[in-house]
Amino acid sequence: MARKKIEKKIIFVCTGNTCRSPMAEMLLKDALERAKLKGFCVSSAGIAARTGDAINPKSSYVLAEHGIIAVDFNSTLLDERELKDAFAVVCMTEQHKDILLDMRWHALKTAGEIGDEEIENNIYCFSEITGYDVPDPYGRDIDAYRYVYGLLERGIPTLIEKLRLPENSKKTKPRTPKEPVIGEDGLPIPPKKRGRPRKERPEGEEIKIPKKRGRPRKNSL
Repeated sequence: MARKKIEKKIIFVCTGNTCRSPMAEMLLKDALERAKLKGFCVSSAGIAARTGDAINPKSSYVLAEHGIIAVDFNSTLLDERELKDAFAVVCMTEQHKDILLDMRWHALKTAGEIGDEEIENNIYCFSEITGYDVPDPYGRDIDAYRYVYGLLERGIPTLIEKLRLPENSKKTKPRTPKEPVIGEDGLPIPPKKRGRPRKERPEGEEIKIPKKRGRPRKNSL
């Protein structure tokens, strides 16, 4: 039975999961794809999200301005069980991180896994990584969303570096060339050609021209 491929989860978290965290999710997915870094599952969630809500139209519009299309996005309420399994949980602000640390402590306590080193090893706030928080643009004009997009876009390369994503990406095995088969004469035997063998025509055989198909054309007088 083939082993199931395990991807490292990266979750961006804000309040309602319709403005900031979806933009961060789409930006990181785009950056990982362009850098050809595989083995990650990037998503987003909210600490007070209403499950099933669409991405904010202004967030979607700003993403589209930069060629990123948010397709089939639905907001998700963060499940505390995800905090244990995630490779990294990145909050938009310090306040979000404080809330998530309490959630994670409760999840670890319930599972009987409480320990000093287990509390905040996978929960970060954006300011820890980039030096600044990401404010909520909800209810503001389109320029506020463009400003937030700029903060996220500027911080994504630093996030990739600080979380060591290139080192933690899925390693692809280099292709090992096959050793040639050596014949009795000591020379390599060329590989067999694939496909149907060509039938050779006997010498002197007349070449038959295939008849044209279809109804014969009448000559006009």
